[in-house]
Amino acid sequence: MKRKLLALFLTLSMALSLSAAALAAESSDTFSDVGENSWYAGAVAYVSGKGYMNGYADGSFAPGATVTYAQLYQTLYQIQGSPSTESSTFTDVPENSWYADAAAWAQSAGLAEGKAFNGSSGVTRESLAKILVDYAGYVGRSVKGGSLEDVADSDEIDAALTAAVASALGTGLMSGYAGGSFRPGETLTRAQLAQILQNFDALDASYDSEQRPILLQGAMTIETQDMMDALTDPVSYRLGQWDYVAGTYAGYPVVVCRTEQGMANTGASTALAMEFFHPVAVINQGTSGGHDPDLHTFDIVLGKQSTNYSAWKSKPSAKGAGVDYKALEQNGVYAYDKDEKTFVKEVYHAGDAKLLAAANAVKDSYTQGSVVEGTISSCDAWNNQIDRMLFLHEFYGSSCEEMETDAAAQICKTYDVPFLGIRILSNTGIYGENFDPATGPACQAFVLDVVEQYIASYLKTAPDSATANTAKSSLETQSYDKTLRPILLEGAMTIESDDMIAALSDAKEYTLGQWRYAAGTYEGYPVVVCRTEQGLANTGASTALAMEFFHPVAVINQGTSGGHDPDLHTFDIVLGKQSVNSTAWKTEASEKGAGVDYTAFEMNGVYAYDKSKDTFVQSVYYDGDAGLLAAANAAKPAYTKGSVVEGVIGTSDEWNNQIDRMLYLHETAGTSVEEMETNAAAQICRTYGVPYLGIRILSNTGIHGEDFDPASGPACQAFVLETAKQYIKANLA
Repeated sequence: MKRKLLALFLTLSMALSLSAAALAAESSDTFSDVGENSWYAGAVAYVSGKGYMNGYADGSFAPGATVTYAQLYQTLYQIQGSPSTESSTFTDVPENSWYADAAAWAQSAGLAEGKAFNGSSGVTRESLAKILVDYAGYVGRSVKGGSLEDVADSDEIDAALTAAVASALGTGLMSGYAGGSFRPGETLTRAQLAQILQNFDALDASYDSEQRPILLQGAMTIETQDMMDALTDPVSYRLGQWDYVAGTYAGYPVVVCRTEQGMANTGASTALAMEFFHPVAVINQGTSGGHDPDLHTFDIVLGKQSTNYSAWKSKPSAKGAGVDYKALEQNGVYAYDKDEKTFVKEVYHAGDAKLLAAANAVKDSYTQGSVVEGTISSCDAWNNQIDRMLFLHEFYGSSCEEMETDAAAQICKTYDVPFLGIRILSNTGIYGENFDPATGPACQAFVLDVVEQYIASYLKTAPDSATANTAKSSLETQSYDKTLRPILLEGAMTIESDDMIAALSDAKEYTLGQWRYAAGTYEGYPVVVCRTEQGLANTGASTALAMEFFHPVAVINQGTSGGHDPDLHTFDIVLGKQSVNSTAWKTEASEKGAGVDYTAFEMNGVYAYDKSKDTFVQSVYYDGDAGLLAAANAAKPAYTKGSVVEGVIGTSDEWNNQIDRMLYLHETAGTSVEEMETNAAAQICRTYGVPYLGIRILSNTGIHGEDFDPASGPACQAFVLETAKQYIKANLA
C-alpha cells in the first residue's frame, strides 16, 4: 500500500479532530464548552490555531472525551505531514480503516509495536509517556531524565515504562496531580492532549549552566556509573540515543557521557555533546588492554598522545606472497584544523598540556598501580595475539589499546576543545592477567581527582572568555524547513560529493560543527548532500548531526572503494545488501614468539541502538534497507560503465594493498569492496531508526592491478542520483 505525501498546507487544512467522523467547528479558537478560565483554555486555543486539533460542527471541543490510540497516532501522523508508508502488520487494522496510514507510520517510526494496534482503546498516561519520549527521538528533540522518587503511585507504573514516565515528567511533557500521584492507568482526555501538544512544541531540554562543563566519557557502565553517582544535583539527558548526566563536582559543572563502544559511536556522541553542552574540556577514560611490557593490570596511562592503530596503509604485495603484518606505514585520520581551515590528516593527537599537568599533579594519590604518560591506541579490534600487541607497541609506541580515545580526540580537535585520554589496564595478555572489573571504578576515582585538580589549578582562575557558556550550537543558529524529511546523500571527499551538490536545485549551504552540507531539491523532493570527511569517527559525527538537524527520511552513503571480490573491476558498483566493520574482530590468543596469524580471528561486530531492547546491541552485519535497495536495482539499466551487483561493503580506517589480505577478507567476511565510511553511517542510521543503503564504486582493484581512476567518483554520484530518483518515485512522490 503506497501512500502519497500530502503538502503541508493541505495537511493543516484537514480536520485534525481526533475522530474520523468529527467535523471542524467554524472557529478555531473559541468553543462552547471551553471556559475562558479553564486550565486548558490556552492549550486548546494553541492547538486549534496550529491546526493540530479542531472541534465539532456543534461548536464544541469535547475536552473531557477520551483519546484512543488511533486518534493519537492519527494526530501525530498528520502533524508530520502524512508521510508515505507501507502497510502495517498489525492484525487488527483493516486496510481501508481511516487510521490505517497512521498505524503504518507509527509502526515504521517505532512508536507502536506488537501484533495488535488496539486503535479503539483509550491511551493510558503511562503508555503516552513512552509514545511521547519515542516521538521526541523521532523528530530529533532531546529529552531530560527525571526521578520517580516523589511520585506517590510510582509502584503502579509498569516497570518497562518507568524510565519513559520519569523522562516525560523531567522534561515537562507531562505533569502529575495534586498529592504527588501520576495515575499511570488513567486514560488521556482531549484537554490533556491539547496541553501536552503545546508542551511538546515548547520542549526545552537545554543545558543552562553559566559555565562550560567538563565532559567525562566512558563507554560502559563500569566506566561511567561511579562518575555519574559522584555528581551533585544530577540531571539525565538523552541526545540521539546516547546517555548523558549533568551536575556539579567540586563546585564546577561536569557532564558524564556514556559514548557506547567503538569509533563511530564515540564520534557521534562527542559531536552531539559539543553542540549541546559546549564543554570546556574533555577527558575520555576507561579500561584497556596492555601493550607496553612494563605495565600491568591497574596501571594507568595518561595519553600524552593517542592514535588510531588501524589507520595504516599496507605496502603492496602480490597474490600468493602472504600477509606481512609489519609491512605498514602509518596513515593517520582527519580532523579539522582551524588554521588550515580544512580537515588535515594526523597520525597522533596530542593530549592537552593543562589537563596532562593536572593528571600528573595527582598521580601520587593513586595507590593501586603506577601512573605513566604514554600513547593510547584506539581501534574497533580486540587483540589477543601477544606478538601483535608487541608490534603495535613498537610501531606506534602504544602503551595500551581500546576502542574510543582517538575518535574522541579527533572530534575535540575538530571543535578546538582541550582533550586528554586516560586509560587503566584492565588486563594484559602479555602477562596472562585477565580482565578485572574493579579497574573501571579505580580509573573513575582517579579521573575525578584529575577533574578536581584541573578545576582548582586552572578553571577557577581562567578568564570568563574561556569558561562562560555563551556559545550557540550550530544546530540552533541555522534553520531548515522540515516540512518534508529529506533524503540524505553522503560522500567523504570532493570527488564523491560535488556532482550531487551541483545537481540540486536552490541549494543552500550549511555547516554543522565543521562538516559541510548542501540542501536543495532533486526531482522535486528535498535532498541534502553531506561531506562526511574520511573515516569512522568523522562519519559517525557528521551523520548524527545530520539526523538531529535535517531529520532525513532515508540515507545513502556512497563513494569510491577498492576491490576485494575477484569478479569485480574498476567502475563496477556494489549495492550494500550488507555492510561490515572489517576491523571489528577478535583474535584468538597466542603466546609470545608464536607470530601473528591474520586468519585466526572471528568477526566481533559493533554496537547500535536497538529500540526493542532500549540498549545498544552488537551486530556484525548491517542490512541495507529493502526499499532503497529496490530503487538502486531499478536504476541499474541506466548505468553503462560497469556491472551493478549486490554485495557486502567492508569498512575500516585501514588501507589494504596486500592482495592475499583482500582475498582473505572476501573469503571470511564476504566483503566485495573496502572503504572507510559505510558501516559507520549504517550504525548511526540503525541507532536513529532511519532507512539506509551503502553504494560503492570500485575506483581501483589491486587484485587486477587496476590503479585509482578519479572518474569513478562522478560515475558513482550519477548512479546514486538515479537511485534517489527511483526512490522518490516509488516511495515519496
